[in-house]
Amino acid sequence: MEQFTKFIGKLSYGTGYAAGLVLLAIVMLTMVEVVSRYALQNPLILSDELGGYAMVAVSFLGLAYCAQENGHIRITFIVERIDPRTNGYIRIASLVLGLAFIAVAAWASWSFLGDSFTRNMRSNSLLATPLKWPQMALPIGFTLFALILLGQLVKAVQRLRAGKVVDEFGVEEF
Repeated sequence: MEQFTKFIGKLSYGTGYAAGLVLLAIVMLTMVEVVSRYALQNPLILSDELGGYAMVAVSFLGLAYCAQENGHIRITFIVERIDPRTNGYIRIASLVLGLAFIAVAAWASWSFLGDSFTRNMRSNSLLATPLKWPQMALPIGFTLFALILLGQLVKAVQRLRAGKVVDEFGVEEF
């Protein structure tokens, strides 16, 4: 299981860095659009559409990376005031609920992508972009996020059984 979680971790870092590159592409596309619109008086028709697709890619491809780096928002107001063992059970419960939600989202997004391939869906813009390509970010991101959550859940259960603090920010004995 540890080799699998390491592989998924590397994959999530890869998608996170890909999301960063897409973000740089958005910046460059915006700069080209500004120059084209104001200096050449000829706006690009593709910048809004491609920028929107790129933002979706950044958001979903970065999900697993953000989870791997413990970057998602956590509200600790209540859990930091209770004993570590109960906190461990709450962490496990939240990981189970999160995993269930993300697994359903991953399944729905794979189904949606399959429909997009079957129907050859295209955007109703002048570009008529095949939607299957920008939509791939959703199932890939959700699936990797679910796998990261699964790895964190396994690790949390192992820590709780070993009598250690479950929180990923430090391992201490009870």
